[in-house]
Amino acid sequence: MKNWKFLQLTKLKSKDQAVKGHNPETKFILRIFGSLLVALSGFILFIDKVTKGFHLENNFGYDDTETFIWVISQTLSPLILITASVFKPYKTSYLIPIYIYAIQLYWVFESNALLDNGYLHIYATGFCLSFLLLSYVVFKINSLKNKRKIENENFQKDVTETIELLKKDILTNVE
Repeated sequence: MKNWKFLQLTKLKSKDQAVKGHNPETKFILRIFGSLLVALSGFILFIDKVTKGFHLENNFGYDDTETFIWVISQTLSPLILITASVFKPYKTSYLIPIYIYAIQLYWVFESNALLDNGYLHIYATGFCLSFLLLSYVVFKINSLKNKRKIENENFQKDVTETIELLKKDILTNVE
């Protein structure tokens, strides 16, 4: 009875994987949806700038509604980003929240900086480019490590095969 249930679950999982693996249109739509969620996780950080005229009666202990909304957006943004990662979004979409987080970091230290500040956008763009460069370097280092690991495994395999051949040759010469 247990084996039959296991076989049913295995077949169900196999069919599920076949659908996921063979339907590129669905994969594309899910990746686009994930990318939109990644972008939303960045854009939500600006919600306090959009709701300046909006005031709540209860700010839950914060000085004003704008600060309360900012704290909520700072909390929701990473949660949306984590949810988006389930949909395997396009990696380039992550540049949106990185850019906006760079602007947020600038605002933390320079609170009177305006969105129109040219240096702000140069800083955020430079931050994104630095992040891309760092990602590229890490990717290259990992690929070199993997290449060396494969070369070492192949070398060890060749050495083992050579030793086995020498053993066979010695055993046949002894007889």
